Amino acid sequence: MEVQAHGNYYEDLKTRQITGLSKADYDALKENGYTSGMDIMKGLLSANDYSIKTTNGNRVDCGDILRRRDEKEYHLVVAQWEQAGENKVFYNEYTFFIKPEHEQKLWGRMNYNLLADYCTYIKNISAGKKAQQETKEERQILKNCVEDKNALFKIHPKVDSKKQRRVQCSLNIKELLKADIPCYKRVIRETVHSPSRQFN
Repeated sequence: MEVQAHGNYYEDLKTRQITGLSKADYDALKENGYTSGMDIMKGLLSANDYSIKTTNGNRVDCGDILRRRDEKEYHLVVAQWEQAGENKVFYNEYTFFIKPEHEQKLWGRMNYNLLADYCTYIKNISAGKKAQQETKEERQILKNCVEDKNALFKIHPKVDSKKQRRVQCSLNIKELLKADIPCYKRVIRETVHSPSRQFN
Protein backbone atom coordinates (compact mmCIF):
# COMPACT_ATOMS: atom_id res chain seq x y z
CA MET A 1 0.00 0.00 0.00
CA GLU A 2 1.12 3.53 -0.82
CA VAL A 3 0.62 4.77 2.76
CA GLN A 4 2.98 2.06 4.04
CA ALA A 5 5.68 2.61 1.42
CA HIS A 6 7.99 4.60 3.69
CA GLY A 7 7.72 2.00 6.47
CA ASN A 8 8.50 -0.82 4.07
CA TYR A 9 11.39 1.20 2.64
CA TYR A 10 13.01 1.66 6.04
CA GLU A 11 12.39 -1.93 7.11
CA ASP A 12 14.04 -3.08 3.88
CA LEU A 13 16.99 -0.75 4.54
CA LYS A 14 17.54 -2.08 8.07
CA THR A 15 17.03 -5.68 7.02
CA ARG A 16 19.76 -5.29 4.39
CA GLN A 17 22.10 -3.67 6.95
CA ILE A 18 21.60 -6.43 9.53
CA THR A 19 21.14 -9.58 7.43
CA GLY A 20 22.49 -8.71 3.98
CA LEU A 21 19.13 -9.64 2.41
CA SER A 22 16.22 -7.55 1.16
CA LYS A 23 13.07 -7.56 3.29
CA ALA A 24 11.28 -9.70 0.68
CA ASP A 25 14.08 -12.29 0.54
CA TYR A 26 14.42 -12.33 4.33
CA ASP A 27 10.66 -12.71 4.90
CA ALA A 28 10.67 -15.68 2.52
CA LEU A 29 13.02 -17.46 4.94
CA LYS A 30 10.65 -17.01 7.89
CA GLU A 31 8.32 -19.81 8.87
CA ASN A 32 5.39 -17.38 9.05
CA GLY A 33 6.52 -14.98 6.32
CA TYR A 34 5.86 -11.30 6.84
CA THR A 35 3.32 -11.95 9.64
CA SER A 36 6.08 -13.07 12.02
CA GLY A 37 6.09 -11.21 15.33
CA MET A 38 9.58 -9.85 14.80
CA ASP A 39 10.79 -8.19 11.60
CA ILE A 40 14.21 -9.78 12.06
CA MET A 41 14.43 -13.00 14.05
CA LYS A 42 17.19 -14.16 16.38
CA GLY A 43 19.00 -17.13 14.90
CA LEU A 44 18.02 -16.26 11.33
CA LEU A 45 21.02 -14.27 10.06
CA SER A 46 20.85 -12.17 13.24
CA ALA A 47 22.09 -12.43 16.82
CA ASN A 48 18.99 -10.59 18.09
CA ASP A 49 15.26 -10.14 17.53
CA TYR A 50 14.40 -6.80 15.90
CA SER A 51 11.15 -4.87 15.62
CA ILE A 52 11.47 -2.02 13.09
CA LYS A 53 9.10 0.96 13.23
CA THR A 54 8.78 4.45 11.73
CA THR A 55 7.02 7.54 13.08
CA ASN A 56 6.55 11.20 12.19
CA GLY A 57 6.45 12.17 15.87
CA ASN A 58 7.06 10.35 19.14
CA ARG A 59 4.25 7.78 19.14
CA VAL A 60 5.42 4.33 18.04
CA ASP A 61 2.62 1.99 16.95
CA CYS A 62 3.54 -1.55 17.97
CA GLY A 63 0.78 -3.68 16.46
CA ASP A 64 -1.18 -6.46 18.15
CA ILE A 65 -1.08 -6.04 21.93
CA LEU A 66 -1.09 -9.76 22.85
CA ARG A 67 1.73 -10.57 20.47
CA ARG A 68 3.76 -7.66 21.86
CA ARG A 69 2.96 -8.63 25.46
CA ASP A 70 4.51 -12.04 24.85
CA GLU A 71 7.83 -10.55 23.68
CA LYS A 72 10.42 -10.15 26.43
CA GLU A 73 13.75 -9.34 24.78
CA TYR A 74 14.29 -7.56 21.47
CA HIS A 75 15.76 -4.49 19.82
CA LEU A 76 13.15 -1.87 18.95
CA VAL A 77 14.42 0.28 16.06
CA VAL A 78 12.46 3.48 15.48
CA ALA A 79 13.17 5.90 12.63
CA GLN A 80 11.65 9.38 12.83
CA TRP A 81 10.66 11.13 9.60
CA GLU A 82 9.28 14.45 8.40
CA GLN A 83 7.38 15.29 5.24
CA ALA A 84 9.27 17.38 2.68
CA GLY A 85 7.09 17.96 -0.37
CA GLU A 86 6.48 14.59 -2.04
CA ASN A 87 9.15 12.90 0.08
CA LYS A 88 9.57 11.59 3.60
CA VAL A 89 12.98 12.29 5.11
CA PHE A 90 14.24 10.08 7.93
CA TYR A 91 16.42 12.07 10.33
CA ASN A 92 16.77 10.16 13.65
CA GLU A 93 17.11 6.47 14.43
CA TYR A 94 16.66 5.10 17.94
CA THR A 95 17.47 1.54 18.96
CA PHE A 96 15.90 0.61 22.31
CA PHE A 97 17.30 -2.51 23.93
CA ILE A 98 14.23 -4.14 25.49
CA LYS A 99 15.03 -6.74 28.17
CA PRO A 100 12.99 -8.90 30.61
CA GLU A 101 13.92 -6.61 33.51
CA HIS A 102 12.00 -3.77 31.81
CA GLU A 103 8.68 -5.62 31.98
CA GLN A 104 7.36 -3.64 34.97
CA LYS A 105 8.18 -0.29 33.34
CA LEU A 106 6.68 -1.37 30.04
CA TRP A 107 3.52 -3.12 31.19
CA GLY A 108 2.95 -2.41 34.89
CA ARG A 109 0.03 -4.54 36.13
CA MET A 110 -1.18 -5.36 32.57
CA ASN A 111 -0.51 -9.11 32.56
CA TYR A 112 -1.22 -11.33 29.56
CA ASN A 113 -4.47 -12.86 30.89
CA LEU A 114 -5.94 -9.45 31.76
CA LEU A 115 -5.20 -8.17 28.26
CA ALA A 116 -6.45 -11.40 26.66
CA ASP A 117 -9.83 -11.01 28.40
CA TYR A 118 -10.06 -7.41 27.21
CA CYS A 119 -9.17 -8.42 23.63
CA THR A 120 -11.85 -11.14 23.71
CA TYR A 121 -14.42 -8.55 24.77
CA ILE A 122 -13.45 -6.23 21.89
CA LYS A 123 -13.43 -9.03 19.31
CA ASN A 124 -16.89 -10.19 20.41
CA ILE A 125 -18.54 -6.82 19.76
CA SER A 126 -21.02 -7.32 16.92
CA ALA A 127 -20.15 -5.88 13.52
CA GLY A 128 -21.75 -2.64 12.43
CA LYS A 129 -22.24 0.92 13.57
CA LYS A 130 -25.04 0.14 16.06
CA ALA A 131 -22.82 -2.05 18.26
CA GLN A 132 -19.94 0.40 17.84
CA GLN A 133 -22.07 3.22 19.26
CA GLU A 134 -23.83 1.18 21.94
CA THR A 135 -20.58 -0.14 23.45
CA LYS A 136 -18.67 3.16 23.35
CA GLU A 137 -19.10 4.06 27.03
CA GLU A 138 -18.57 0.50 28.26
CA ARG A 139 -15.45 0.15 26.13
CA GLN A 140 -13.95 3.29 27.65
CA ILE A 141 -14.72 2.17 31.21
CA LEU A 142 -13.13 -1.24 30.58
CA LYS A 143 -10.09 0.33 28.94
CA ASN A 144 -9.60 2.59 31.96
CA CYS A 145 -9.81 -0.45 34.26
CA VAL A 146 -7.34 -2.54 32.25
CA GLU A 147 -4.77 0.07 31.25
CA ASP A 148 -2.00 0.88 33.72
CA LYS A 149 -1.51 4.64 33.51
CA ASN A 150 2.04 4.30 34.84
CA ALA A 151 3.09 1.77 32.18
CA LEU A 152 4.89 2.78 29.00
CA PHE A 153 2.65 0.71 26.73
CA LYS A 154 -0.71 2.28 25.86
CA ILE A 155 -3.83 0.40 24.72
CA HIS A 156 -5.56 1.26 21.43
CA PRO A 157 -8.78 -0.66 20.72
CA LYS A 158 -9.85 -0.48 17.07
CA VAL A 159 -13.65 -0.63 16.73
CA ASP A 160 -15.06 0.92 13.56
CA SER A 161 -18.57 1.16 12.08
CA LYS A 162 -17.96 -1.96 9.97
CA LYS A 163 -16.27 -5.09 11.34
CA GLN A 164 -12.82 -4.03 12.59
CA ARG A 165 -12.45 -5.39 16.15
CA ARG A 166 -8.88 -5.57 17.44
CA VAL A 167 -6.58 -4.18 20.11
CA GLN A 168 -3.23 -2.62 19.33
CA CYS A 169 -0.65 -0.83 21.45
CA SER A 170 1.93 1.93 21.28
CA LEU A 171 4.99 3.39 22.98
CA ASN A 172 6.34 6.94 23.09
CA ILE A 173 9.98 7.79 22.34
CA LYS A 174 10.19 10.59 24.93
CA GLU A 175 8.65 8.37 27.62
CA LEU A 176 11.03 5.50 26.81
CA LEU A 177 14.01 7.84 27.16
CA LYS A 178 12.64 9.32 30.41
CA ALA A 179 12.19 5.80 31.83
CA ASP A 180 15.88 5.05 31.12
CA ILE A 181 15.23 2.18 28.71
CA PRO A 182 18.74 1.59 27.25
CA CYS A 183 19.01 3.27 23.88
CA TYR A 184 21.40 4.13 21.07
CA LYS A 185 20.52 7.16 18.95
CA ARG A 186 22.07 8.17 15.65
CA VAL A 187 21.40 10.97 13.18
CA ILE A 188 20.51 9.68 9.71
CA ARG A 189 19.51 11.10 6.34
CA GLU A 190 17.38 8.83 4.18
CA THR A 191 14.80 10.06 1.68
CA VAL A 192 11.95 8.11 0.11
CA HIS A 193 9.28 9.30 -2.35
CA SER A 194 6.04 9.11 -0.37
CA PRO A 195 3.37 11.83 -0.73
CA SER A 196 1.31 12.96 2.26
CA ARG A 197 -1.60 10.71 3.13
CA GLN A 198 -4.88 11.86 1.58
CA PHE A 199 -8.12 11.46 3.54
CA ASN A 200 -11.54 11.44 1.89
